[in-house]
This record gives sequence, structure tokens and C-alpha cells, in this order.
Amino acid sequence: MFKMKASPNFYGVLIQQAQKVRDTVHALCEYCEYPTPENGDLVKTREREADQIRYQLVDAINKTFITPIDRDDLFRLSTAIDDLADYAWTTVRDLRIYDIPPDKNLASMVAILLRMAEGLLICVENLESRHSVVAKEAIKVKKLENTLNERFHESIAELFTSDDIRMILKYREIYSHVNHASDKGDFCADLLQNIIVKF
Repeated sequence: MFKMKASPNFYGVLIQQAQKVRDTVHALCEYCEYPTPENGDLVKTREREADQIRYQLVDAINKTFITPIDRDDLFRLSTAIDDLADYAWTTVRDLRIYDIPPDKNLASMVAILLRMAEGLLICVENLESRHSVVAKEAIKVKKLENTLNERFHESIAELFTSDDIRMILKYREIYSHVNHASDKGDFCADLLQNIIVKF
């Protein structure tokens, strides 16, 4: 007797990905407070784990004819969520390359980014059925992006009170990674709002 192949649990895999991305940003927070080699390596490990989950999701999308969410939306959401983890690791990598420690401005921005990652996780956890929760949390994420962007510009302004041009350029690059990550978080929130409108 013919049996239909079970459809992948897209919501479940997306939740796993969002959890791992949240864990990656949390590891970056820990690194900002305690910049040990072990804490830096943990960010890299978590980012790679997040990548593996994303690969699973993309593979499932490619092999499934019908998905619970528009295929393009699902792919773009997964990509944008993953970008947060990518920027977290890039931040640690470049701190090491430039041989500079995380400073208080970076730590404050990363703390906001963690709240964004936590908000996105709540959105994804409720995406299947509790759309009012998604709508509420997506708005919070977008407000946090504005807060982080303001903190970014304040931090850049503070940098330029120094006469050390090389340090200014190094830290500006580092701060930009976190700011770009927040832009991706904002994009995720927009996508989530768009997805629930389609239901």
C-alpha cells in the first residue's frame, strides 16, 4: 500500500534555529563580559550549530512540495535569523584580528541585540497559531532595533572624541557588525508581520 512521506516539521526546525541563534548572541554577551578564548570559541561553535540547522531547513524546503508558510518567506526568514548568528561570530573574529577587547559600548549594544534575538524566538515559537503574540513581539523587536541604532550612533560619536585614528576605525567596524545584525533582526520582524497577514 502506498504511504505518503511525512512532511517535515518546519515550525519545529525554525524554532530550533531561532533558539540556537539566541544562544549564539547570548554567548557573545558572555564574551563581552569575559573575553576569554573559551568564550570566544563558544560563539563560533554556536554559530556553526545554527548553520547546520539552517541547512536542514533549506534542504527540507527543497524537498517538500507544500510548506505551511510561503516558501520564499520561509527561506528569507531563516536566512535573516541566521545572519544574527553570523554577525555575532564576525564580531568576535574581528576583535581577535584587531587584537582589541570588547568595550562597554559594544557590550551595551550586544545586550540589546540579545533582547531582539529573544523576541524573535518568541515570535517563531508562536508563529503556527498565536499570531497576536507574534504581532506584539515583532513590534517590540522593531523598537529595540531603533534603540540599538541610537546606541550605535552615540558610540560612534564617543569614539571620535579620541585622537587614536586606528582604534577609532577598529571599533567602528566592530560596532557596525552589531548594528548590521540589528538591521537583520528588524527585517525578520517585518517578515513575521507579513507572514501572519497572509494567514
